[in-house]
Amino acid sequence: MSKIYKLFFIVFVFLINYNSFSQNFNEYEKHGIKSDGFEYENYEPLYIGNFLSSILASKNKDYRSFLSFSEKALKSKSNSIELLENAFWANIYLGDINRALEIISDIELISDEHNQDFLYPTIIELIRRNELSSAVEISYLLGLEEHNVFIKNMLQIWDHVFKSQRASAISKLKNYTTSSKKNSDLYFYLKVQSLIIYAYFDEYSSVIEELEELQQNINNVPSRFYISIANVIYNKIDEEKAKSFLKVSLPKNLDLKIATERLPENDIFDPLRLLSDVFYESGYIIARSDGFLKSIPQFWFSLYLNESNQSSRLILSSFFSEVNQDDIALDILKNNKSKSSNWIISEFEKSYILEKTGNTDLAISVIEKISNYKNFRNKALIRISNIYRRNNDYKKSMEVLDKIDFSRTVSPEVFYYRSLNLVLLKDWKNAIESFDTLLEKYPNNPEISNFVGYTLVDRNIRLNEGIDLIKFAVSKEPQNGFFLDSLGWAFYKLNDFKKAIIYLERAIELEPQEMEITDHLGDAYFKVDRKKEAKLVWERALSLNGNKDLLNKIKKKLETNFIYSKK
Repeated sequence: MSKIYKLFFIVFVFLINYNSFSQNFNEYEKHGIKSDGFEYENYEPLYIGNFLSSILASKNKDYRSFLSFSEKALKSKSNSIELLENAFWANIYLGDINRALEIISDIELISDEHNQDFLYPTIIELIRRNELSSAVEISYLLGLEEHNVFIKNMLQIWDHVFKSQRASAISKLKNYTTSSKKNSDLYFYLKVQSLIIYAYFDEYSSVIEELEELQQNINNVPSRFYISIANVIYNKIDEEKAKSFLKVSLPKNLDLKIATERLPENDIFDPLRLLSDVFYESGYIIARSDGFLKSIPQFWFSLYLNESNQSSRLILSSFFSEVNQDDIALDILKNNKSKSSNWIISEFEKSYILEKTGNTDLAISVIEKISNYKNFRNKALIRISNIYRRNNDYKKSMEVLDKIDFSRTVSPEVFYYRSLNLVLLKDWKNAIESFDTLLEKYPNNPEISNFVGYTLVDRNIRLNEGIDLIKFAVSKEPQNGFFLDSLGWAFYKLNDFKKAIIYLERAIELEPQEMEITDHLGDAYFKVDRKKEAKLVWERALSLNGNKDLLNKIKKKLETNFIYSKK
């Protein structure tokens, strides 16, 4: 390639990426890439495109491409601080802690300035090597943000514990707990840590005292701490009491049988498991203060310390699924090598991702296996039914719901899905009959009230009841465009077109992309002879969100009432 074409190529790549690059750069500086002294002319054609592409991929949360481009750029210029830091973050967000450590070593060779975020992989690796005291020393360099203070305190406390420095550990923990009373989650986490530490030192009376306080406040204690509490009860107090505690307290979406069976297996004083939980909790602290994205490295650190930390695995999988990196999300779940009490949640998450990616049959197959477990059969059937319904197989969806075992405790949502299927099947007689049960199960639910009210109004039956239900929904959520649409449509059915237009216009302001709401406003305009506006509204509706049947219905209105060109 001649020099002139090389120059043209660099300029072209820069121009097509410049807007995304400039929008991203300020955010990227927070991750350690500083713009000070950054000169574009120093970048050679072999890596400038890769570097800019990596930043664009990061902005779009395309983490595989972020990693690929950042590593390609680094290969071309391995002594660049900017490129090293860029590659560091790409690896951190995909959980490759070992590669991140290699990059940190390279940074240390060419720079004396260290971003404190670079300390974390080193701390984690030292913990893995059973060098907690060294990890504590490095943690002193962390900042004063809440999660950094938390990490420093917890590492120091557990270092004292494992060195049998009982007084220092208890004193530091008590002081930290006292200062954290205003933060409910952190406070109860520290109380659970206190319970475990007293158990470690075999201080029975203190264990009982801490346990009683936790049990008195059990409704305020986050359920993610329940297994740890049960482990202490099982190992230090009474095995049957531990099982009873789980039976009463464990959330219904977790597997009680597995939680109980694993009580004898759990090493409650395993350092890696305990410190993995520390980083898991720090992820929660960051998520609450700075958002979910910033917390992801902490959950990777937690999983790196303990591959059996299924809670971290689930959070990471959910994150990547939310940003449409579904292949990464599935890989995280597939790498699960142990079965814990939350395996049900993991399988449901896997099924959700598979359905989202169009693998409907496989998504159903995953949940069908769960339906073989009596305690989760009804929940699994509801999930399978919803997959069929979302894929427009309403008859099959209804058939699955009919398999629900009503002799067992049934979630009220099944009555909603049953009514919804009957409406979609246009089985109006059974649908209307099901509404009474639905309203009984959900007496003050605005979504249900709107759903039932709209259907009654749309079918021109029990109009007064229907409009009252919709008014109730609007009173609860006056800024809900869908509820306002229902109310406007109710007035349309009552031939009060003036009121209908007021509510429908407001509904469109709130939900401007909804085809059905726009269609309703067109109908109302047409009824009051505002035909020009009706035509414009219907034409706009054709470009909005809606199903094919409604689209054809609107086209028919335009063809019937106006000179309309089919396109």
